[in-house]
Amino acid sequence: MDLGTVMTVVDLVQKAIEIYQKIESLPVQLERLGRRMEAINMVLVRLQNFLQQADQNNRKTGQGGGHGKLLPGQLSDLHKLLQGIQTNAAAVYDVFDRYNKGILSRSKDLTFRASWMAQVWFSLVDNSADKVEDLMKDIDHQRSVLNDYLVFVLVEKAYEPSTPRLGRPPERKLLMPPPTNNNSNHSNGGLNHGTSSVRQRPVLPSPSPSPPRKDYRILFVDPYNEGRSVIAEALLKMIGQLTLQQATKDKDKDTNNWRIAQISSAGFFIKRRHGATDAVDTLDYSEKSFQLPWRPGGEPPNAAAMAAVFDNKWADYPFKREVQTATLGRKSTGLPKDVFSTFDFVVVFTMREHDNMVKLKQALSTKKGATAIPCGKGRVLQLGAYLGQKKGQVREILHTLEEKNGRKNREVWNRQVSDIRTALKGFLRQEMKWTAPVGDEKEKEKEKEREKDKAKRASMEKAKGLLGLSTGKLAPGKPVPTEKPKPAPEKGKPKVEKKK
Repeated sequence: MDLGTVMTVVDLVQKAIEIYQKIESLPVQLERLGRRMEAINMVLVRLQNFLQQADQNNRKTGQGGGHGKLLPGQLSDLHKLLQGIQTNAAAVYDVFDRYNKGILSRSKDLTFRASWMAQVWFSLVDNSADKVEDLMKDIDHQRSVLNDYLVFVLVEKAYEPSTPRLGRPPERKLLMPPPTNNNSNHSNGGLNHGTSSVRQRPVLPSPSPSPPRKDYRILFVDPYNEGRSVIAEALLKMIGQLTLQQATKDKDKDTNNWRIAQISSAGFFIKRRHGATDAVDTLDYSEKSFQLPWRPGGEPPNAAAMAAVFDNKWADYPFKREVQTATLGRKSTGLPKDVFSTFDFVVVFTMREHDNMVKLKQALSTKKGATAIPCGKGRVLQLGAYLGQKKGQVREILHTLEEKNGRKNREVWNRQVSDIRTALKGFLRQEMKWTAPVGDEKEKEKEKEREKDKAKRASMEKAKGLLGLSTGKLAPGKPVPTEKPKPAPEKGKPKVEKKK
């Protein structure tokens, strides 16, 4: 994948959009097809801007590759995806070009010159409504998968298009779908030259904005569903309770901005209740190390991880014990059936897990068809993208390793829990316009003060150590000051003090 390839695809997509915008009247289905092209164009332009910026940086630094975070296998998949988008864009361009020029069928050499004959266009094999519908579903799927890759390298938010979004003027008139007329005149090749049966739809005022969704479903996935995924599930449930609790206190204010209805977690390589074991076994993994051994499942969460989540004063309300009881009683389980059509967000923690989920999504879509994953469902995100790093940086939240004696390091789990909680809040703010409860913000300020005090004390201890005040020893390399001992007075002789 290179900048030239992306620019070629973008150019073809934008040509199709230009024709779409010129046509005065379109059937509703073709109008929807044009809007699909506008949507995928926005994603492609983000990718193009990202690669252009990377190319400029590479020229300055002398380094190569504007997509260093992607492995060779991932780059190959992305290249194939772009080829598919290019093929569909060419098909859409041909559809709009023929409609605009009045060409019913290139193969049948038929033309028309009146907009009222749009219903005939739908009846031909070349442009059947079913084929246009399938084309739209395929474009939706390609946009979803492309978004998964772009989110991984932080392209989606970091490289917004600098040009205004291509769009249709508001006064644009649409044509209603052609009605079926069994009594139509079949003379002149089946073309009815009577009164037009295609009705123009009047331009309606923009509808009022619909209320925000409050039925989002989120699934956290790691390999074995015993550590990070369970931590994230428990923390997000408690953040939700804090948010709802604040909304209950502010009865006179609309502060209920919690928009999640279901929070779950699962293991990619856990066989218990796994809904896609065959697909996981046959995946074309980008690296051999990405395929881990299966485990049967049914294991409780990691004890040290759960202690780091619950044995503290954060969110210390009755609901915390309820979440703790439910979490400690759960058993590790595999990916649910129809994972991508059920959940709106599938959240992972590392590049390996992100790549595996994207490949599984593609495999299931190929097997069941693009319609198996509804538009907007099953977005694969990496949680480390919300930790607030610089543009283009994604931090991996790795599994906590065991110590030599086999026990988990509680200090490391504490940091892991803190990172996951921070990333979850960033995810909520960015994806769902969430605002933190008042109490949680106060606790955050207290935590900052505690961290400052801790750092201050550590700095003072370090300074004392350098001066030899805390342990009685000086830092290495410092000369030890010596003092000549005073001679003891001789026996039998009184000590004589010198007169000043």
